[in-house]
Amino acid sequence: MIYTQKRVYKVRLVFFLLSVMLLARLLFLQILDGPKLTVQGLSSRVQEVPVEVPRGEIFDRNGVPLTNTTLQYSVAIFPDQVADSVKTAAELAELIGLDASYIVAEIVDQRRPFKLKEAIAPDVAKEINCRGIPGVVAVAERVRYGYSGLAAHVVGYINTADNKGVSGLEGRFDDLLRVGQTTYLAAMVDAGQQLIPGLGYKRLEYTSGKEATSIVLTLDSNVEKIVENVLDQYAVKGAVVVLRPSTGEVIAMASRPNFDANQVSVYLRRDSSPLVNRAIAAYQPGSVFKLVLAAAALEEGKITPNDTFYDPGYIDVDGQRFKGWDYATGGHGRITFQQALAYSSNPAFINIGLTLGGNTLIKYAKLLGFGEKTGIDIDDEDAGNLPSPDNLYPGDLANLSIGQGSLEATPLQIACLLSVIVNNGIKIEPYLVSQLTTPDRRIIKSFFHGEGKRILSSKTAAKIREMLVMATKNGTGIAAYVDEGGAAGKTGTAETGRKNAAGQSINHAWFAGYAPLDNPQVVVVVFVEDGMSGSEVAAPLFHDIVTQILANDATEHH
Repeated sequence: MIYTQKRVYKVRLVFFLLSVMLLARLLFLQILDGPKLTVQGLSSRVQEVPVEVPRGEIFDRNGVPLTNTTLQYSVAIFPDQVADSVKTAAELAELIGLDASYIVAEIVDQRRPFKLKEAIAPDVAKEINCRGIPGVVAVAERVRYGYSGLAAHVVGYINTADNKGVSGLEGRFDDLLRVGQTTYLAAMVDAGQQLIPGLGYKRLEYTSGKEATSIVLTLDSNVEKIVENVLDQYAVKGAVVVLRPSTGEVIAMASRPNFDANQVSVYLRRDSSPLVNRAIAAYQPGSVFKLVLAAAALEEGKITPNDTFYDPGYIDVDGQRFKGWDYATGGHGRITFQQALAYSSNPAFINIGLTLGGNTLIKYAKLLGFGEKTGIDIDDEDAGNLPSPDNLYPGDLANLSIGQGSLEATPLQIACLLSVIVNNGIKIEPYLVSQLTTPDRRIIKSFFHGEGKRILSSKTAAKIREMLVMATKNGTGIAAYVDEGGAAGKTGTAETGRKNAAGQSINHAWFAGYAPLDNPQVVVVVFVEDGMSGSEVAAPLFHDIVTQILANDATEHH
């Protein structure tokens, strides 16, 4: 009897365990793997067209989205559901502006559902759906890039064929931004490929379970708008970089010409190279490089603030004449070191360069970031070019001393150079990405580049700032001066060796400055490609940008 009871108990235990295992499996299939199996199970009974392949979002420092900001409508065609291709094409041609014969050919040739046209007007989409044309649906979809194109070169763009990032942040962080999810518009059909009454068209989502990562930037979209609007008002090719010198945060980065990331193919072959981010592309810096010579001369004790130079408007080195911008008027005569920087005297700074020598000058240029990438969190950054001191003959050294020859630097590198001077000689690496987060904004990782490294003495940095104030109050940068709070900086005009139709030299224009004078909040570098003159073209842009930035800051703080 006891033996029989034990057998019954064991049999019941086995059945209980089997029941638990079966229930657990059912729960897994229904709850955890349900969505995947639903799509797989429906795949033989749906006709579908992908409408969205989402990516992680990119936000500015205040949480303003720079991607996925725009809703658009597209026309989707389900060929098996089209009752009369000619009649359908005629109706659609009237509504969306495509040729009827083209629409007929697409309906006949395409075997699977497809999108006929994107970015149709909302009222047209509403009319299409109200008419109930068999096999035709207007569907709403989130567009990756808005029509304003704000910070387009920073954000970058994707290849729509495979949803893979190509440039900018999209390229650098592609693996994090890509998410295993696709949204489809599906026609729910029966075995005869006819729409099932009551089901019709549905949005279906398939996900692999990979969660998207969002990116929070140091950019301020308000400042970015100011910068881009000023660039557009002046209608120039070039770039602007705005840094927070005390932290290394990139507050704005703009390049012109701009492009529409929704239609990249249109811009690929344009001579103006709109896809190039000029803020991180390298160009001859011209006289803004004189900041490096001033720093090296003061640090090495080769020049004192009281030293003077004679500027007749030119200087001859190894039989080659190097002219200053004031050559036609006979130069500035006897000037101080401070006046030499304020007036951007080529003869004075070539003398300083020859006094320093190639090895010393190149050493300080490297310390201040020339010839190497800054490491900013964005693809396609150029390292620029810094010549080897071994190949610098006197004529080459003279050219280098005024920012010409083979020397090249990016606007971002120039902004970092000036930040060292503003930061009392401390170099802080620039950065653009502040945080990586989950879609619900939980922080995955935060970025901060530390306290920085001393490159120059505070005494040298202070003296150069004093010289830069004079440059904007009484020198070549007078057009950049800002009344409210003041500003200081240095002009640059770099010869390209090209001439325009009138025979005039074509130059690149620079202005690198900071504001306000007390407790500087921003370093702003303006570069204008083929801009003729730093004092006439770049300095006024700086003035307008900084005036609006300071006004914006004042508004936000009240």
